[in-house]
Amino acid sequence: MAKKKPIQRAEPPKAAPQVPNKTARQPEAKTPMAMTDKWYIIILMAVVFAVNARTIGYEYTYDDAVFTSKGNLIDLPEMGGIHCIPALFTHGKNYCFDKSNNGSYRPLLPATFAVEHAILGDFNPTFSHFVNLVLACLLVMLLYKLLRRMFPAYSAYVPFLILLLFELHPIHTEVMASVKSRDEIIALIFSVLSMLQTFKYIEDNKAGHLVLSGVYFFIALLAKESPVCFIAIAPLSVYFFTSANIKKILISSIPYYAMIFLFLLIRHFILEAEAGDVSITENTFAGITDFSHKIGTILIIQLKYLELLILPHPLSFDYSYNQIPITSITNYVAIISLAIFTGLFVYAIATFKNKNVFAYCILFYFFAMGVTSGLLIRIGATAGERFIFIGSLAFCIAAVLLLAKLFKSDLATLTYEHSRTLSYTLIVISVLYAGKTIARNEDWSSNMALFRSGVVTAPNSWRSTNCLAVEYKRMATAETNPQVQLTECDSSIKYYKQSIAIYPLKADTHADLGAVYFMMKNFDSSIVYLNNALRLNPKLANAAGNMGTIYMNSSRFDMALKYYLMVVNNDKANIDATYILAQFNAGACYYNLQKKDSAIMLFKKSYQTSPDYNDHRAVGYVAQIYREQGNLDSATKYESLARQFKK
Repeated sequence: MAKKKPIQRAEPPKAAPQVPNKTARQPEAKTPMAMTDKWYIIILMAVVFAVNARTIGYEYTYDDAVFTSKGNLIDLPEMGGIHCIPALFTHGKNYCFDKSNNGSYRPLLPATFAVEHAILGDFNPTFSHFVNLVLACLLVMLLYKLLRRMFPAYSAYVPFLILLLFELHPIHTEVMASVKSRDEIIALIFSVLSMLQTFKYIEDNKAGHLVLSGVYFFIALLAKESPVCFIAIAPLSVYFFTSANIKKILISSIPYYAMIFLFLLIRHFILEAEAGDVSITENTFAGITDFSHKIGTILIIQLKYLELLILPHPLSFDYSYNQIPITSITNYVAIISLAIFTGLFVYAIATFKNKNVFAYCILFYFFAMGVTSGLLIRIGATAGERFIFIGSLAFCIAAVLLLAKLFKSDLATLTYEHSRTLSYTLIVISVLYAGKTIARNEDWSSNMALFRSGVVTAPNSWRSTNCLAVEYKRMATAETNPQVQLTECDSSIKYYKQSIAIYPLKADTHADLGAVYFMMKNFDSSIVYLNNALRLNPKLANAAGNMGTIYMNSSRFDMALKYYLMVVNNDKANIDATYILAQFNAGACYYNLQKKDSAIMLFKKSYQTSPDYNDHRAVGYVAQIYREQGNLDSATKYESLARQFKK
């Protein structure tokens, strides 16, 4: 009788390994389902294109116009297209918009649009969106390489799953669908390149890698300031994922600190001033006057970010005043937020010495979000989904590794076959993310779609309601069908009133609402809101100009003159159509009030300010008045000049 073989007991599942201390790759277990790194990268790139392909057909939206509207980038004094790039690198970010030299120093983003214009001879949203997708694919490839270096003992399936969540996360729709937000993609691309060079230096100790690390990091800073967080994330990564000693970690950090110093030095000499004062409607923090409310509001925002990372719904292009109200630190939600983040920080510090991967993720996230929190430096908005772009990578790493630990998956040999429960869970999450991303992308298809969605998802935001009102006003101005124009004016009025209800102290909103009533020939309502605007800001030229026109049309020339002179006297630094028209109309008012010498003076100023704009009209009126006064020589002179303008 044959002996029975002893029953072999199954070994208990292995715990997820701690982060290895060596950077050398360890061979993966060979399984029938194993895929090469190349194919993982190809799949990740294909997913980026598949999920975001529809954005290629979208329009330019929101801030995209800063870089793509005629009169901005291509009309710089240094010529358009690629020829304006040197000017972009020697001026502030706002130079391509308003020719000022203040605010931020971010020359790389407008330079990419200058290259686009040089290639196409014009701006094309299809091409711009396609460039965004190409850059996103490049970023995914580089992130995969970085994660493989960070986790050499893990299966290639691990970074694949991490990046699948990262690229599909709906929180990234703003970065993907807004071509202006490609600065976030470019900044992270060069930050990752810098970190790859840092790891190479740790491996072979060659100084050339440190040089390249610094070069890449400097380029990242030229795109946007958000990579500043890598001065902490880079040495943190070296500590957690290599066996380098403190001395070598410090040496590997030198390029980051050196480039920060160089960037700030260049920024100091180039910018004439920091960004000017912003309204509370642009940044809620502008309305905060004490530390308690600043910290309380920051805690509320940070908790909101964490909620959106876990459950990305609803999403909005704007979270400004008063969608996220100013909150004291004593608010119970702020206290809950403080407790959560304090607990995470304490856990990270307690497990730091053991190089616990979750401690790394927590600290990575804190460093990334610290830059955009508004705690240390002033940022350009109250909150924004783009501000979570870098920090979301830490969240995705933690999410995959936490699920792997929950399902007792062996990260060293992880494949689809070895851990189907983990795979199915992440596939379900990925499908849900993909569906939400595709749906959310559609909101960025046009300004109207974006602003409509903003009113739904951020109904308490002044900016979302105001942007929709402005868009309806723009459409009404361009509309030729009176009935359609009336409908669009009604919609514009509705949302202007909503924005005024949220924040009643914005003069421009009252002025714009008055302009819509003016368009509808409802002059009584127009006067009410134009007066409100001038009470809030007596130097508001468009409000004063419209008031002047209302009174001029009703032949109340004394009142019309009062408002036209407000424009002429208060707006001398801004020579635009409103100013020139006010000069001309003030001259007409003087003429009708029988103050002909004053009329001659204003008409002369009008055509001297901009002869092309006024054509022959102002000159013709000067000639007419001189003839009425019997000054025939001057009349003949200006009649001849008027004939030249007509030609």
